[in-house]
Amino acid sequence: MDLRGQLTVLRRHLMMIVSGAVIAAAVAFGVSAILPKVYESQASLLVGQSLSGLSPDYNQLLTSQQLSQTYAQVATTRPLLQKVIDRLSLGTTPEDLAKRVSADAPQNSTLIRITAGDPSPDRAAAIANALADELIAESPAIQGRQAAVLQFVDDNLRRTQQEIETTQAQVDALVATANRTATQEQDLELLQARLISLRQTYATLLGFSSGAAPNVLSVIEPAVTPSGPASPRPLLYTALAAVLGLLLMVAVAFGRDALDDTLRTPEDVEASLGLPTLAQIDRLRTGREARPTALLLSADAPHTAFSEAYRTLRTNIDFASVDAPLGSLLVTSTAPGEGKTVVSANLATMFAQAGRRVLLIDADLRKPGIHRLFGISNGRGLTSLLRSDDQPIEGIVRSTGEANLRVLCTGPLPPNPAELLGSQRMQRVLDRLRPEADLIVLDSPPLGGVADAAILASRVDGVLLVVHAATVRRGAIRHVLDDLAKAGARILGVALNQVPSEDARGYIGYYAAPTAVTSGVGPASGPATQTGTTAGGVIDRLVATVRRGRR
Repeated sequence: MDLRGQLTVLRRHLMMIVSGAVIAAAVAFGVSAILPKVYESQASLLVGQSLSGLSPDYNQLLTSQQLSQTYAQVATTRPLLQKVIDRLSLGTTPEDLAKRVSADAPQNSTLIRITAGDPSPDRAAAIANALADELIAESPAIQGRQAAVLQFVDDNLRRTQQEIETTQAQVDALVATANRTATQEQDLELLQARLISLRQTYATLLGFSSGAAPNVLSVIEPAVTPSGPASPRPLLYTALAAVLGLLLMVAVAFGRDALDDTLRTPEDVEASLGLPTLAQIDRLRTGREARPTALLLSADAPHTAFSEAYRTLRTNIDFASVDAPLGSLLVTSTAPGEGKTVVSANLATMFAQAGRRVLLIDADLRKPGIHRLFGISNGRGLTSLLRSDDQPIEGIVRSTGEANLRVLCTGPLPPNPAELLGSQRMQRVLDRLRPEADLIVLDSPPLGGVADAAILASRVDGVLLVVHAATVRRGAIRHVLDDLAKAGARILGVALNQVPSEDARGYIGYYAAPTAVTSGVGPASGPATQTGTTAGGVIDRLVATVRRGRR
């Protein structure tokens, strides 16, 4: 499917796609509004002295990075969580608390981030800070070093530092003396030697101190009370749900289109049936209370898109029959409800408006409808002529509001329509009626299920197949086409009726009212016609000229 086809599918299912996205967003917003709020707070810890050391040791830095992963795992162990519970009197279990806290140590970093969530913002910060403190308290024991030993080293380190500062002050005082005595010189030498010894001791103790160890933990950013909840986040959830709903509906739209085996466009008709689309007719919106006569064309409104659709259908039928002009035309469909009766009545009206003498025959002896469209009685009609060859045509064939259009209704319905339509008497009736009109249009029963239309198709000059767009399955249409082929019918093309507005929108011409849509002749019938009254009239005159030339 090319880009144009994809856009057509999206336009066809636009309402479903938009509705799906809106519903998904509304549901997400509603759910997030009723979910309990959870506040999150985070404390950051540093492993080792990589930030504060004047000359960081690379090996110690690598050790601190590796240890940070271990510390992150230890932070959520049961003993530490229990200490936090006891410290804050949380009244919960370590298992429940473990679901609300997490510890993360990024790769190639000596940082540890402890995150705690809770319905109370203050308690969330307190849990994160308490867990950080407990982890710091446990850090010496993680590597098996006793806290008392580290405390002893740190105490000696502080005392040594104080002695160094005192000795340095004494050395500076003696050095500043101009005329030192022999005793002062001797004291200076002793102090300098002691200073060297103290510095060596300090360096040794510094290597064993907790502050220089690669596993020391320190808080660099304590947790603070969050200003807003971390979840739920209605706007984010709504946006994500809308996007997911949109994508899901787009997938559903393409899935439905792939499984849809109905005919929607002239391209579908040509590809599936090999027949031209002589016209596309959109739904005529008349309202629920409208009478059947409202479905007929009006001579007072020749420039509507509905009229133009039938003008295009008339012109394309003329093009399709240039070599063999039509004296009779059968209008049928695959199944009931496709609009063949309305199409046949309006098509006959359009031919009459073009100046031809037209006789519209209601040959649907099972469910007639022509008399309702024209508002006339169905007391006498075709069956009256079939009963006797002596019945006069005058009085049975009825005039209409169109000067060149007359109508022959069905009359009383017989019990055996197929046998009656296939009889020799039916052929004689048609022969009697041919001189009465330039064109006879027959409205027949649907092809599916009964043989009436196939029988009549062999007695007329051409057949127009009315297809309800996006309703009838392609397999059913192919089946009736096989029946018509077996009957030796001459199929002129397809009138795509009741075209959905979303499919018809791409074919609308310059008419503002979207009541009908037209298209040109498909590849099998000649060049496409233009829309518009002027274009239709030009083509009608062109067809007439060709016919006169052939005569």
